[in-house]
Amino acid sequence: MAEALKVKDLCKTYVINKRQNNVLKNVNFSIKEGEMVAVMGPSGSGKSTLLYNVSGMDKPTAGEIELKGKKITELTEKELAYVRLNQMGFIFQQMHMLKNLTVMDNILLPAYQTKDGGRTRKEINDDCKQLMHKLSISDIADNDITEVSGGQLQRACICRSMINHPDIIFADEPTGALNRSASEDVMNELIKLNAEGTTMMLVTHDMKVAAKCTRVLYIEDGNIRGELSLGRGEETGTMKDRERKVNHWLTDMGW
Repeated sequence: MAEALKVKDLCKTYVINKRQNNVLKNVNFSIKEGEMVAVMGPSGSGKSTLLYNVSGMDKPTAGEIELKGKKITELTEKELAYVRLNQMGFIFQQMHMLKNLTVMDNILLPAYQTKDGGRTRKEINDDCKQLMHKLSISDIADNDITEVSGGQLQRACICRSMINHPDIIFADEPTGALNRSASEDVMNELIKLNAEGTTMMLVTHDMKVAAKCTRVLYIEDGNIRGELSLGRGEETGTMKDRERKVNHWLTDMGW
């Protein structure tokens, strides 16, 4: 299976009051196409910093990042913006939506901004409607974002992340602001998308979320200390078995 993402010797250093803070230290890992990889670790370990750097939202201090063979660390800001818009999808804990737009218009916005793919407005609209139907939020298309639940809004964020058919989706605590029921629903939708072939990398502190992924990376003090391969859920026993496996592994890692 081909590599969707490859990270080599990634470093990120912040200088605060003339003191260096080495947040990421020679991080190395890769994600194959179709994988769903969770990143876990204690608070302050560098999880979100890692996600922002490998996705091009922040600029690393050193190292290489390849997205499907393209070195994004060598791109100009304009080229990087193009890659983020057309080849990456993003889901965040805080659901950044424009309050003056409806739910559907928020989903459509990235597709209207891109000149890639050659889709007409009608084709884009049809793609959006299909995504919303798939995630069971067609009935809130014309609602303002203040008129829907957190779970519905996060599903809309998933639709927005998929609208340009990205090569990979990056998610930072995608269920962190949701209750348990909504969290389960959102994760089930992400699992379905992953089963259809969408590659995903997500940061989470939730063991139940990590247990649904195909692989888990553990980061501590700015470096990857270990990884756990879980395989796909339908292939490797019950979810309780997977959760116990993740729990034991995290305990061994010092979680």
